[in-house]
Amino acid sequence: MKFLTSTLLLAFLAFLASCGNMKDVSQPEFRDISNVKVVNVGLLQTTAGADLVYYNPNDFSIQLSDARGDVYIDNSYLGRFELDQKVQVKKRSEFILPVLFKLDNVGAIKNQRDIYKKKQALVRIEGYALVKKAGFSKEIPIRYERMEDVDRLRGIVAR
Repeated sequence: MKFLTSTLLLAFLAFLASCGNMKDVSQPEFRDISNVKVVNVGLLQTTAGADLVYYNPNDFSIQLSDARGDVYIDNSYLGRFELDQKVQVKKRSEFILPVLFKLDNVGAIKNQRDIYKKKQALVRIEGYALVKKAGFSKEIPIRYERMEDVDRLRGIVAR
């Protein structure tokens, strides 16, 4: 029993040491949006699916088991996204996140005129992702904020 306890303790310490310094962890790089499709159109809410293409620059793999959050355009609530299925993220490779986006139709209609008059709009995403590695899981905050070209956003939807 003592041998088993000390072996588990050593394995746990080795795992913590292998995690290394958190400064060495890089955020995934956004690459593209593809396969945008409308799943369901309702009076108050429209559901759309999309594949978000990212690149993992890190030297380790993880499993992304859950992700969800809110999407804002020019600080106006646009809707909510959630991960459609678990994703295995390999080290130093591209990966695809299949997401479902639930658009608030009332908010979109109310703010569309202001957004389409502009050349650029501030896109902000706030949420969390649940990642797993070697039996351990951790909730990571998602924060994204960037000015995006409105014509590009229109082109993504029109695909």
